[in-house]
Parts: sequence; structure tokens; C-alpha cells
Amino acid sequence: MSALLLLTLFFVHPDDAFVHKQQQLISTLYYTANYYQCIAESRRYSMLTDDNMDYTIALCYCKGNQLATAVAILQKKEKKEYCDYLLLSKVYTSLQHYQDALQALSLCDTSAQDKPLQMLYYQNILAVYINRYDWDNAPNVYTEHSDRLQQMHQIYTILNAAQKEKINPYVAVTLSAIIPGSGHCYARHHADGLISFITVAVLSAATYIAYLNGSFALTCTLGTLTAIGYAGNVYSAYNSAIHTQETINNNYRTELNRYLEYNPEQFLPQWMKK
Repeated sequence: MSALLLLTLFFVHPDDAFVHKQQQLISTLYYTANYYQCIAESRRYSMLTDDNMDYTIALCYCKGNQLATAVAILQKKEKKEYCDYLLLSKVYTSLQHYQDALQALSLCDTSAQDKPLQMLYYQNILAVYINRYDWDNAPNVYTEHSDRLQQMHQIYTILNAAQKEKINPYVAVTLSAIIPGSGHCYARHHADGLISFITVAVLSAATYIAYLNGSFALTCTLGTLTAIGYAGNVYSAYNSAIHTQETINNNYRTELNRYLEYNPEQFLPQWMKK
């Protein structure tokens, strides 16, 4: 079977009708989410026509959630194009390999590209910083390239809001160490803050009363419980701050990605586009 295929490749030049039929098949398989069959037919088409289908194949692997395989396909491609680096960056970002994503984008030649492609380039850089929740550097990226990103000025407003809403867990710890429960309130967990304050306050008062009454055993017991409650209040404030920051990060990332997401299907062969 393989020998027959080789003979076909070397001695039989596919006619236009066959090529068109194969293109239709690949397109149909892709848009009906038969990605692995689409990969097989794309490879067959590439062997018959000498057209490079690596981008299409890599995108199919992305759609099939085989991101590591998609990366391997794109990395092996000898003559990478602009779209290859953009897709590599997108996949690396999904894999949380943020430094690799920035490295892939750094290989893009932006000097001779048209404005839409340059916009995609800077959007992808911003997307990397946003997906790793780097609220300090993301606004700087926008500021440095504001002349190219001026059409997306609303992003800068959102980035500044995200930066201002940052919750520092160490600030929460310090506040709760000074006034039990205040770190929770800083982290917007007001109910937990009230509970922590009341718990530590009641235990502290009970310990003091036991001390005044001269009950050494009860003082030690309540004092130990007070120390545990105090320590738990500090630790809980730290976790509350982490949880709140994660919620803030996810909310802003979702909002910003609505502006930064691009459709990689725009770089598929023209005959595959609907």
C-alpha cells in the first residue's frame, strides 16, 4: 500500500478536480470538528501538492487539545511565518510557558508587516502578561506601544483598575497581626473578619478573667486557645487575600481577553475559509 502511494506521489500529478475535492474534504473535516481525520487528509494533501500544511495541522492539534504536539509541529517547521509565531505564542500561553511565548513573539519581524499584523503582535504580548497576572508590567507594555494600540485605549483603563485592586497578602497578615480580623476586611472577607475579631477578643477576655481569678490551669488553657485563635486569624487573613486576588485576576483576565483574543483560523489557507 505504501509503495503504491509512493508511486502515486512521484509519477502521478493530481489534477485540479482531485485537488479541489481534497480541499473540500479537509475543510469539511475541520469545520465538523473531525480534527484528527483532518490532520491525516492534510498530510496526504501536502504530499500530493507540496503545499505546506503544518499550520493547519498544528491548529487541528490545538483544537483537539493536544497542545504539546502542536508546539512540536510548529517548532519543526523550517520556514516559519508570522502566523506560526503568533500561534506558538498562543499555545505556550495556554500551557503557562510565558517566557517561551514571549520568546516566540520576539522572533516575529514587525518592521515590514502591515498594521493589522502588528496589532496582533502587540495584542499577543499583552495577552502573555495578562494571563500570568503581571499587572505591573502589562500597563508598561501598553504605554510603550500606545501609538500602535491607541485603538484599544479601553484596555489601559482596565489594566490600571486591575493594578489598583491588587490585594497584598502580606498587608493582610500585618493588619490581622495588629487588629485581629482587619486583614480579612482588607481582603474583602468581612464576615470572616468579624468572626476572627470576636473569637480572639472573647478568648483574650476569658484568659484575662481567669488570670484575675487566680486560676492558673484555666489561664494556661484559655491562653493556649487564644494563641491558636490569634495565629489562625493571621493565617486565615493570608489565605483570604490569596483567594480574593485569584478572583480579581480571573475576572480581569476574562474581561481583557475579550479584547485581545484573535482568531487563528484567519491564517488558514484561503480555500479553507468560510
